[in-house]
Amino acid sequence: MTTGKFKYPYHAVHQMHPLLPSEPKLDSLRPLAADVIGRAKDLAAHGMPHLRDLLREALRPMNSYYTNKIEGQHTESLLIERALQEDFSRKPAEARKQRIAIAHIVTERWGEETFPTFDSNVFSKRLYLKPYIGIYTTSCRRKIFFRLTMTAKRRESLRAYGEIEVARSAPIFPDPATLSDFMEAWHRGYRYARAGETAVIALMAAHRRLAWIRPFLDGNGRTARLHTHAGLSTLGLTQGLWSPMRGFARDRDAYCEHLITADRRRKGNYDGRGVLSESGLVEFIAFCMNLCLDQIGFMEGMLQIRAFEARLAQMLAAEATRSDTRFLRTEAAQPLAYLATIKSIDRARFKAMMELASRTADRVLADLFKLGIVRSKTPKGPIELALSIKSFRYLFPRLWPEAEADTA
Repeated sequence: MTTGKFKYPYHAVHQMHPLLPSEPKLDSLRPLAADVIGRAKDLAAHGMPHLRDLLREALRPMNSYYTNKIEGQHTESLLIERALQEDFSRKPAEARKQRIAIAHIVTERWGEETFPTFDSNVFSKRLYLKPYIGIYTTSCRRKIFFRLTMTAKRRESLRAYGEIEVARSAPIFPDPATLSDFMEAWHRGYRYARAGETAVIALMAAHRRLAWIRPFLDGNGRTARLHTHAGLSTLGLTQGLWSPMRGFARDRDAYCEHLITADRRRKGNYDGRGVLSESGLVEFIAFCMNLCLDQIGFMEGMLQIRAFEARLAQMLAAEATRSDTRFLRTEAAQPLAYLATIKSIDRARFKAMMELASRTADRVLADLFKLGIVRSKTPKGPIELALSIKSFRYLFPRLWPEAEADTA
C-alpha cells in the first residue's frame, strides 16, 4: 500500500471498503436476518405489556454494565443502582465508573427517543460529529460529551488508549485528519438500507466499520454497540426486552476476534473487491446476528406468564423467610402476575385477589412494598408492579449473573 506523505496507512475512504457484502454474500445472510426479525417480533407479542414497559428501563443498567465490562470500566450492579439515586462513591475511581454507567444509560435512552423509526438518520454523520458517549462531572453532574472539535494531533495522542480492539490489533485505523471524509463515506454507504433484512445486515456491518474508523478519543466500541442497540430498536425488534450488549460481553473473546478478522486485508481475488476482507465482514455480521438470536431465545423463556407467576411465588416463599418480610405469602403471586399485564390496580382489588383475611392481606401488601416489587404514587393510591436489580435473581435468573451475586 502506498502511504506517500501520510503517516497512517489508511487515509482514503475506498480503503474502508467493503461497507456491505456483495449481493451473493448479502443474499446468503438474508435467512439469518429474517430469523432475527421473525423471532424478535414473536417475542414482542408476549402477553405481559406492562412487564415489557418495565423491562425497558430495568434492563438499561444491565446493558450499561455489560458494554463497560468489555472495556474493563464496569462497576457493581448495586453501585449502578445507587448512582441512579444520585448516590456516588467517595472513592474517585469508583465514582467515575458509576458516572460512566449512568452516562451510558442516559445516552441509550436518548438514542431510542431521538430515532423512533428506521430511516437514513440512523446513519447520520452528524450523530457522530456531535455528542454520543457521555460522562458526568463530579461538580455539577451535567453531561459532558466527547467531541470531535479537538485537533488531529490531540486525537492521535489519545486514540491509542481507547477501546479493547485497539490494544489487540495493529494500528490500522484511519488518519485523524481524514475522519470527516470517512464518516461521510460511512453515512453514504448505509443510509439507503431499507427496513427489513437488509437493514439488520447493514446495522451489523456499520458496527464494525464505525469501530474501525474510531472517530473518538475513547468510547468507540461503546458508541458502535449503542448504535447497533438503537438501530435494532428503531426497527421495532428489541422493544426494550433484549439487547446485543449482554451477548457481546458474554462472548467477549469471540467478539474481539471477529472485530479483528473483519479488519484484515483482502485475502485474494475470492475475498471480495475491496481493500478489507469481505469474508471477515460476512463472518462478523453472521456472528452478530447469531448473538442476537441467542439473546432473543433466552428472553423467550423469561416472558411466559405462567412461568413468570411461578418465579414470583418462589421469590415470595424465599423472602418470607426473612424477618423484615415474614408476612409475605405465595397467594400474592397471581395478582402480581396480573399486574404484569396492566398499568395499575386499586389496593382493594389487589388484596381481594389474594383471597386472604383482611388483616393478613394488609400485612402482605405492606411487605410487598418493602420488597420493592410494587409501588404507588400516593400512600393510598393504585399500585403497580416494580422491578429492582434485587429481584432479577428470582424473576429473571441467569439474565444478569453478576447482579445475582451482588444481591445474594
